[in-house]
Amino acid sequence: MSDENTNDPIPPGFILRHTLRGHKDAITRIAWSSDGHLLASPSIDNTIRLWDVRTGQLLLTLMGHSDRINCVAWSPNGRILASGSFDSTIRIWDAQSGQLLHVLTGHTGWVNGVAWSPDGRVLASGAEDATIRLWDALTGQSLQTLSEQFSFINNLAWSPDGQVLASGSGNKTVLLWNAQTKQLQHTLTGHTRSVYGVAWSPSERALLASGSIDNTIRLWETAMGQEIRVLEGHAGAVTSISFSSDGRLLASKSRDDTIRIWRTNTWETVVVLTETSSGHKTPGLAFHPVAPVLATLGEKDTVIRIWDLDLATILSMPPITPVVHYANAKVVLVGDSGVGKSGLGLVLTGQPFVPTESTHGRSVWTLSSSSVNLKAGRKETRETLLWDLAGQPGYRLIHQLHLNEMVVALVVFDARSETDPFVGVQHWDRALRQAQFVQGNAMPPLKKFLVAARTDRGGIGVSPERIQSLVQNSSFDGYFETSAKEGKQIEALKKAILKAIDWDKLPKISSTLLFQDIKAFLVAEKEAGRVLSTTDDLYRLFLSLKNAPIEAVDLPAQFAACIGRVEAAGLIQQLSFGNFVLLQPELLDVYASALINAVKDEPDGLGSIAEERVRAGNFRIPEDKRLKDKEQEKLLLIAMVEDLLRHELVLREEPFLVFPSQSTRENTDLPDPEGKSIIFEFEGPVLNFYTTLVVRLSHSGLFKKKELWKNAVTYSANVGGVCGMFLRNIGEGHGELTLFFDQTASKETQRYFEEYVYLHLQRRVPRDALKRRRVIICQECGWIVTDQTLQLLVKRGTTELNCPICTERISLLDTEDLAQTAPSQNVLDMDRMADRKRDQEAAKSTVQGKKETKDFDVFLCYHSVDVQAVKQIGRQLKDLGYLPWLDQWELPPGRPWQRLLEKQMRQIKSAAVFVGKGGNGPWQQLEIEAFLREFVRRDCPVIPVLLAASPKKPKLPLFLEGMTWVDFRNRDPDPMEQLIWGITGERTPLSKLISSLEADR
Repeated sequence: MSDENTNDPIPPGFILRHTLRGHKDAITRIAWSSDGHLLASPSIDNTIRLWDVRTGQLLLTLMGHSDRINCVAWSPNGRILASGSFDSTIRIWDAQSGQLLHVLTGHTGWVNGVAWSPDGRVLASGAEDATIRLWDALTGQSLQTLSEQFSFINNLAWSPDGQVLASGSGNKTVLLWNAQTKQLQHTLTGHTRSVYGVAWSPSERALLASGSIDNTIRLWETAMGQEIRVLEGHAGAVTSISFSSDGRLLASKSRDDTIRIWRTNTWETVVVLTETSSGHKTPGLAFHPVAPVLATLGEKDTVIRIWDLDLATILSMPPITPVVHYANAKVVLVGDSGVGKSGLGLVLTGQPFVPTESTHGRSVWTLSSSSVNLKAGRKETRETLLWDLAGQPGYRLIHQLHLNEMVVALVVFDARSETDPFVGVQHWDRALRQAQFVQGNAMPPLKKFLVAARTDRGGIGVSPERIQSLVQNSSFDGYFETSAKEGKQIEALKKAILKAIDWDKLPKISSTLLFQDIKAFLVAEKEAGRVLSTTDDLYRLFLSLKNAPIEAVDLPAQFAACIGRVEAAGLIQQLSFGNFVLLQPELLDVYASALINAVKDEPDGLGSIAEERVRAGNFRIPEDKRLKDKEQEKLLLIAMVEDLLRHELVLREEPFLVFPSQSTRENTDLPDPEGKSIIFEFEGPVLNFYTTLVVRLSHSGLFKKKELWKNAVTYSANVGGVCGMFLRNIGEGHGELTLFFDQTASKETQRYFEEYVYLHLQRRVPRDALKRRRVIICQECGWIVTDQTLQLLVKRGTTELNCPICTERISLLDTEDLAQTAPSQNVLDMDRMADRKRDQEAAKSTVQGKKETKDFDVFLCYHSVDVQAVKQIGRQLKDLGYLPWLDQWELPPGRPWQRLLEKQMRQIKSAAVFVGKGGNGPWQQLEIEAFLREFVRRDCPVIPVLLAASPKKPKLPLFLEGMTWVDFRNRDPDPMEQLIWGITGERTPLSKLISSLEADR
């Protein structure tokens, strides 16, 4: 059986009741009324339509929003409808009369989600401005703004009991908010790209599902904030998800033109329904609130299809494709350089012992792989991976980035050391604790083992009592004395590792057999030593295998999706340019660590190096690790710089790269004691915290880096005054940060500086490992109360004393408790600006890589009189990481342009056609028209663009009619956002970023 309007077969168990037509453009997030009699459909045609689903009749069309409508939500009694729009407003409608009751204003960005609390008293809205607002449902008054979020909100959902509000966001997280306290309860991490959809199970109170652009659905146990399962199978972004009313089915809609129906008792796909996608951000689907009925979108999201479901048939169906269930456990091997980690890692993973030198990069080995039987004849594969991380102090900055999603950690020390065998142990223990704090409840509690290595070389150089004290004080779960060379306690250690893994608490992954075959192929290519390849080359090689699947239309998308999943496991890395896949991502660590060490050796001690030198590989790199292929090395170096910028370990101050951690210039101009204001003491990877803080303050928009010394930095505030901080390493993983100001720094400037530093540390340091104390100074004569004096007086309960110099009364109370104060809006704005500036700098490296690989995003087609305006737009695109093809930039003089363009256009993904002063289009040239026709033939986006000087909207040639215009004559909607949406197919909030870029110029 087929849908009457398509050639696609209707799956068993699906009966088409109605096809609802009327919208003039794509429909977004549809919603049922609580009794299931009505359906509301918002659309980017700026209207909402209300349908009687029993008859299929249109009841009302609601108009009033001035821009596209993203979402709707019914009140629990079914009488009121709320809608959110790109016009930044929420509108409240009487669903029976269509009367507009309230217009709620306050958001400064697109409203992407609205949700009523189950009791109907509160309406929640989430927007691109990174806030959630709570409104009184009766009066429309604003109740509270939740702004712990630092990325735009994509969707909202209340738990069935109304106790928790879930929000999916653009920074890859799902946040859970306590409805009573309005405080952030859990941050759920695991997705690798923006989260588009969130939905609560009606049958399991604490079960939440989330869908993401990373092509996966993740399931969460929300009481503890733990990820319990990942669903793989979609080959495109998952835009919407919905549970059936009885909780036995989960539906997911994807840009891969399919809807999948998952059976929730096995988490296997039992139905795939084909529905062509519009490619927009928020097309929806929704199960009926009480009956086995599903509403979906068809014909590129322009119509609604109402399906009656035969549950007995659907629930009895076998998986649509063979399913593989598996789980991964990550074990990390850490310790200082030369303690024997690599030799230990080799024998633990069943390889022969080989004497090894210090490791420059990370190594990832399979420690074990097994299969266990589950219920109903299903099996689960369990794989344990051992990560060996380099331990040299200069490499810590890089390798501590990989302390995530850990289950077991082995902290290794050299038993034969004649000085201090435990050097580095405390550092790594604190770094592990900090990583577990950031990881939160996403993974089970970390198990740690203290391991003495190389015991064959003279035994243990420290007393058993001291070892036992270290084990107890640092809460190690066990201690082992090993020799990789002789095999001593290797099996016992391996058994302890495997026993420590609680597989029941690890996220399970439900995948297809095809995904597993592709993963096995990629791992084999990696183990064979292949370094760099394009996705297309890997795909062709996969198809050449003996047992390769028959090529199908969706196979390339499935292959690309699997590359993303293998990348998420840390085994490979996709570069942001040239469609390249780095099969040996550990090389990035080797080169980055070598660069950081080389910068420290620079004679000027400024912690800087010319970026041109870096991109040329003109610094000391271990020869045995260096790529012999210079073209591959060139691309690797560009990717390395981009990674360093994204991780905020380096500042780009053209033409230099500046590493705050590597300055050796001694500070001979320490601030006067009177200038000191506050001291933070903290534990963890001290240099990482300090480095990223230096970079983020430099990117914050309020402070500009002035001077950099060894472990010290000063900033000029935009409003005047100098602020600074210096770092003191107290011990392994223990640091102290002192903030200071000159006399011209205002109290307001000081407050923002202090608040931002505290916010930075608070996110990264466990509460009990972060201490703060204010420097107490007599305001009359400048006498300083020493730390020892202050501590003794506070212990005695003294809150004031007379200055011994001038007798002025001094309060010992710290009246400003940053821990109890929410960050001010200015500080939150600083944080967002730091994110934007980081992304802007990384985007410059992306464009460098695209230039090297001729990876053009868009062909800029224009009339010669408009060249300057088009160049300006081209420069803005470059700033944002998109590489335009513009003839004046790409065609060398004296060469036939048609032939060169014909050669390059196969790699160009889209075209923008500009119309300017004369109102004439460039298609009037026959050659240009031929190129544009070729773009249309290849189904590439062709975007007509009206420049600011265009006097009117010209008539397009027939082959371009129906294309949506981008209009630079108007500021709303933002034309650059619209242009990038057309190029990429993803709408991203860029207006604020564009403004900041223009201000920088």
